[in-house]
Amino acid sequence: MKTKIIGTILPTILGILAVLGLLVVFNLIVHNGDVFNSPDNGFFKIFVPIATVIALTTQFTLTFHFWNKFKSKKKVWGLTLFQFTALLCIISGLTFGLVFWELNFGIKDLFLVSLTGIVAFTVYWTVNLLTLKKFDRL
Repeated sequence: MKTKIIGTILPTILGILAVLGLLVVFNLIVHNGDVFNSPDNGFFKIFVPIATVIALTTQFTLTFHFWNKFKSKKKVWGLTLFQFTALLCIISGLTFGLVFWELNFGIKDLFLVSLTGIVAFTVYWTVNLLTLKKFDRL
């Protein structure tokens, strides 16, 4: 049980911190160093707790299940781990784009928000799965 708790918390927190770091750097570049005073600073206050709860729940309920299937079978639903994760990141990123898209800003905003979502999910899942892989080796 201790292993499952650590395997749930550690990869999730490292993934969230990696995405948060990426968003802070992006915000530093776009807003010229005004990360937490920009109009979107509420996003950081809301992002961290909500994303952490969702990520921990997903990690505990789904990720371990699929991780164990990929370790034993190498393919799930005809997809390798890389293909499955890439598809998950694209679908999640596009969904993120649709949820956070500001209609007033047009299609360009949809594209940029979706791209941001795809990159964020890719970073999260890469860090998460690499941490799980390292954790399994120990």
